[in-house]
This record gives sequence, C-alpha cells and structure tokens, in this order.
Amino acid sequence: MKKNIFLFAILLITTAAFAQPAKESYDKGISLKNSDQYEDALAAFRKTISLDANYTNAYYQAGWCCNELEKYDDALGYLDKYKPVNNNDLAYKYVEIGYANYKLDNEPEALDAYKKALDYYPNFGDAYLGLANVYYEDIMEYENAIANYELAIKYDEENMEPYYYKLGWLYNIDEAYQKAEIILKKAVEYDPQSVDASEELAYAYLKLNKFNDGILQANKAILLDAKTRMGYRCLAKCYMGLNQKDKAMQAYNKLKAFDEADAAKLLEEMGN
Repeated sequence: MKKNIFLFAILLITTAAFAQPAKESYDKGISLKNSDQYEDALAAFRKTISLDANYTNAYYQAGWCCNELEKYDDALGYLDKYKPVNNNDLAYKYVEIGYANYKLDNEPEALDAYKKALDYYPNFGDAYLGLANVYYEDIMEYENAIANYELAIKYDEENMEPYYYKLGWLYNIDEAYQKAEIILKKAVEYDPQSVDASEELAYAYLKLNKFNDGILQANKAILLDAKTRMGYRCLAKCYMGLNQKDKAMQAYNKLKAFDEADAAKLLEEMGN
C-alpha cells in the first residue's frame, strides 16, 4: 500500500511538472494569436501538445491558426483530435472543419460540418455564413445562399458587413430589387471604395426606375473605376429613363472607348 501511495505521489509530481510548461506555452500561443502572429502562435500550440497531448484546447487553437495560414489539411488533422464536450465548443469545432473543407473545395464535407455546427448551436451566425458561401460560390444554389446569408445577418449582423455586397448581388439576380437597394446601401456605407457595391446599387436603382439615384451611384462607381462597364451601362440607361438621350450617348461613347463590343450591346439595348 505504501509503495502504491509513493508511486501515485511521483505521478502527481511528474504531471504537475509537465502541466505548468504546457499552460505557459498555451497562454503564449493565445497572446500571439490575439496579436495576429499566427505562425508563432501555431508553434506555441504545437509545443503545448508536445508537452501535454491531453491539452485538448491546443488542438482547436492549432487548427484555427492553420486555417488562417491556409494550411487546411493540417487544420483538419488538429481539429479531428479536438474532443470538446459542451455544445458551443462542438459548434466552433465544426465551423472550423467546415471552413477548411470549403477552402479545399470539399463541398459535401463543408456543408455537413456547418450543419453539424448548427445542430449544437442553432443561432450560430458563422455557421449560416459558411453554408451561404458554399451555396453561393461553389454550388451556385442561389436560393439557399440567400436564405443562409439572411440568417447569418439575423444572428450576427455586426460581423456580417463584408457580406452585404454578396447578398445584394443575389437579390439583384433574384429580381428582388427593393431588398437589393436596402442591403446594398449598407454595403456601400460599409465600404465606400467598393466598385462592385456601387455598381450593384446603381443597377438596383435602375430596375426600380429611381433614375436620378442610379445616375448618382453610377457616377460614384465611375469615379472609383474609370473602366467600369456596369457603371457606364447603368448611367446610360438611367439617362434614357429620363429621356436624356444626349447624356446617354455620352456614357455610351465613354464605354466604347475601352470596350467596343460591350458598347455595341448597350447601344442595341438602348434601342439604337
């Protein structure tokens, strides 16, 4: 009995000796991660794992860093070894798995992982965003993309501003121009230098017969990019909507100066 107690004491001392350096390495990794030093953070988390293979959170953090560093296969390896027990942590695990598979063009695996995340945390904006991106960029199922972008914004609006443009574009494709106007105004406000957002907003205004607003927005797009095809197209058509053919032709001529083929299409669409 005394021998067993002695061995147990040695085990406790040995475990404590490893635990403190592992924690120090983990804490260092978190600090580096928070400073966007992902390579150094990853090295710290790897060290943590080498010191204590049961330090489960280090696997998640290593996987997260690998995703940021575009080491997606490595990310999946670490995340597979991450074994959380509570629902929120499981949701975060599967969002990272979804992201790695999304970047590796493994669409079925990405969709499955994001859906699993929502099983554990039904209001998880990042999971809806992940689904939306896969549907939008890879599978091109636009109705599903719209539904999931809307849910992502509903549950995590303050972090979804970079995706307003994508949703606005989808609304325009879906001919939901009033919705497009609302979300694209937010997209332009979020990123005033985005040519794409200004073009899409100009297009929504054109389709809503808000020609003056369309002219203003098309000119903003042109200021940002002197060779914006959609900008000149919307400008010309808005002027035609106001029966200002001379100004419409000026926009046509500016488009023709750098893209004769597209200008010819525009002229045909204008009825000339």
